[in-house]
Amino acid sequence: MKDSSRRHRIINNQFPTMGACRNDCHYFLDFIKILCRRSLKNRYFLIEACADLYHWDMGCPRLLVLMSTHNRPVELFASLSYLCDSVPTRGFLVSLTNSGEQIEIPTDLGIEVSIKIVPQNYFWAEAMYSASLLFEGADEFTHVLWLNDDVTLFPNSINDLHDLMRSTGADIVVGQTSSEDGQVTYGGFVRHSALKPLHFRRIFAQDQPLSADTFNGNVVLLGVRALSRIGPFLPGYKHYLADIAYGLEATNQGLKILVAPGFSGACEPNLSVNPSLDTRVTRIKRLQMINEPQGIPFRQQWLFSLRYGGALGILYYFAAYLRFSLTLMFYKKTSPDC
Repeated sequence: MKDSSRRHRIINNQFPTMGACRNDCHYFLDFIKILCRRSLKNRYFLIEACADLYHWDMGCPRLLVLMSTHNRPVELFASLSYLCDSVPTRGFLVSLTNSGEQIEIPTDLGIEVSIKIVPQNYFWAEAMYSASLLFEGADEFTHVLWLNDDVTLFPNSINDLHDLMRSTGADIVVGQTSSEDGQVTYGGFVRHSALKPLHFRRIFAQDQPLSADTFNGNVVLLGVRALSRIGPFLPGYKHYLADIAYGLEATNQGLKILVAPGFSGACEPNLSVNPSLDTRVTRIKRLQMINEPQGIPFRQQWLFSLRYGGALGILYYFAAYLRFSLTLMFYKKTSPDC
């Protein structure tokens, strides 16, 4: 009884108007910190967990949505509209980078959007990293959502990702997307084996969540531990491999990645991710593309292979260009209009 009375005195003395401030996120966060500091000996992972759940459930603006676009206003506005339906009554801020012409976000969407213009030669990873810089020094965000501008989110899907994160303790939750014919287009991957660290196979979580080693970055929810250990996005990448690298970095650091069951949205596959391997393109054009952002950039491939390929990293690096050379030598152009 004495300990209980003392605890009430501590709370009442330091938070005399707690009842009148229940809608103040930062005030409640300070309350949780002091309470946990005194009773749990500075176990800050519990502090973060308590504050995290409070902020999301009470509708405070704790979610930062990272997006990038390039002259696709129709797809962008549609994606933002579906985003509202997938996170109903929740506060969030969209950090958007635009590498094309200036765009105006319709006011009737009712979304707070911070738009940053980046050079037109920026590709997806560079633009997403620029968008993620808004996270630095902004301690009000406890979650970050990666969202492609061509994804049609299903109603309440982001809340479903968050509920899964809360119930399982996952650090990263990946949403799967489907094509018009119901096939999985983007989602999670697992390594084939420890002996093949950079060989992956796609997994499909149908009824139950599945653990993954890495993922596509189309719909991804990052939690507190992922943000504190890795950050909202990895620098050093221009286009492809940035999302795969983030997943592998999380796996290397012991973070838990789950793929949510079912589909979080619809998104058609991008068949031109690596045009340097597209046999519809002439050999000369493919050779010119090899070191381009959409090809197999030398420096990026080197960093990726050595960091995540383990003892076989150097072999993986040269294998990527050997595969390119074989397609260049033995595959002919298959389309006369390329």
